Amino acid sequence: MNCWDYINGVPQIPVRLMGKTTVEELGLVDCGATYCVVHPKIAKLLGLKFQGSKPLYGLGSIKSISADMANMEIEIGNLRESVEVACIREEHYPPMAPEVIIGRNFMNKYAFILDGERVCIEDKRILKEKLNKNI
Repeated sequence: MNCWDYINGVPQIPVRLMGKTTVEELGLVDCGATYCVVHPKIAKLLGLKFQGSKPLYGLGSIKSISADMANMEIEIGNLRESVEVACIREEHYPPMAPEVIIGRNFMNKYAFILDGERVCIEDKRILKEKLNKNI
């Protein structure tokens, strides 16, 4: 199981984002976010190729905003997945928002535990095996 302490009371964890290059950042674990989100400057560094756009809510928006969508690989600890990410255009990106958000499209593939002090992530198959042994 991979675990990280909250940073300043916030569930942020180190992530590796892979495109044409690799970028290492802190990502906010956000169970309210449908998609993983990257700031446009990170999308540019990674050389992401957008495959259309979707209307999204969140990050302080009252109405939907258009986000460019791309596929990329995200690695957290020893867990790596290819997921669809949203890139909210710079004019709509709140200045105080984190530059990387880990959304449910990554989180749902694993067992995430947020306990107010730490974030822990486990492969669901391994967690089920552990739970079955303890029953």
